[in-house]
Amino acid sequence: MISNRSFYLLIALCVLTYLLGMVLIPLMDIDASQYASISREMLENKSWLQVFDLKHDYLDKPPMLFWLSAFSMKIFGVHDWAYRLPSFLFAILAVYSTFRLALLYYPRVIAQLSAIVLASCQAMFLITHDVRCDTMLMGWVTFSLWQLAAWYRNKSLLHFFAGFAGIACGMMTKGPIALMVPAFAFIPHFVLRREWKQLFRWEYLIGIAVIALLLVPMSIGLYRQFDMHPGKIINGVPIQSGLRFYYWTQSFGRYTGENVFNEMNHFSFLLENMIWSFLPWILFFLLAVIFELIGLAKKKFRLHAGEEFISTGGFILTYCVLARSQAQLPHYIFVVFPLASIVTAKFLFRLLYTTEFRALKKPLLILHAIIFTLLWLAVVVLMEWPFESMPKFVGG
Repeated sequence: MISNRSFYLLIALCVLTYLLGMVLIPLMDIDASQYASISREMLENKSWLQVFDLKHDYLDKPPMLFWLSAFSMKIFGVHDWAYRLPSFLFAILAVYSTFRLALLYYPRVIAQLSAIVLASCQAMFLITHDVRCDTMLMGWVTFSLWQLAAWYRNKSLLHFFAGFAGIACGMMTKGPIALMVPAFAFIPHFVLRREWKQLFRWEYLIGIAVIALLLVPMSIGLYRQFDMHPGKIINGVPIQSGLRFYYWTQSFGRYTGENVFNEMNHFSFLLENMIWSFLPWILFFLLAVIFELIGLAKKKFRLHAGEEFISTGGFILTYCVLARSQAQLPHYIFVVFPLASIVTAKFLFRLLYTTEFRALKKPLLILHAIIFTLLWLAVVVLMEWPFESMPKFVGG
């Protein structure tokens, strides 16, 4: 088993690496530097509800990242690390929420493995210095999953309101995906457990009201900036309604053809990019999904008491929906990496601490050691060869 000391040491090393990337690496084009510029402009102009990019109307991402980064700059000054600080904190929240979500259903060692897998995957090291909306989105969504799962178990109103508030804040970070992921996670879970009443609880109406109430400030800003001035040109397209754009076109328009972007739209694109972004755990994850589905089929697609399908079902359904979008980027799937981490941790526990996969244990650990060694060699090579004229650690 994993001692608390070893667990906290591993997490601390990951967090230290995040901090080094946050402080030592300058902001990169295109998105991170643009979002930092928007945050600074918001702070300077005190235009909190209407978003501008170099004095031009901005209509792409919701304002949560800009609000929190501008607030950070107000406190600490305009620095690269001040822009990144809120997202760094949400990365920590994602790791902690993953741990707590796993702990609701599994022994502590699986919760520890879940947190370690998420904290140490390549995506987390990337999105804590190349900060976009996805770091914050991951934190909000994982927090809401943990809170809602806790509410289903203990009926606490605090967990209920925190869960739906997390969804609302996630929607103010990157749109309806923050509502879709919890739905994709819990619906198959309840179906497989035959808990039909959980699908039609009256409390959901209150939850929707909480979400709607928290979305009011953002919606007012959109209405004033775009709906009151229809016809503004954004990306060469006249915008008749900012509200429709955020709540429909930006997300669902990728499936209906209303969204102007069309790139990287084949079904396997996100999985292909997980090969690097979920390193060094991708092999274990793929095997975990296969064995999870085999086990489910053996149980005739019915979960026993205490079992969960939130992690596996939430990942698979979210992946299938995102992979059908006509415009995809590698980081779109990062929002469900906490769920992938729990799936992976369950398999690692069965591999390391039981005799269930005795025949696979040695070859898999050898292969994993090779992958880990190659990653460290890649770090050395990339530091020495492509950037010979640059210092090893580039200050901002």
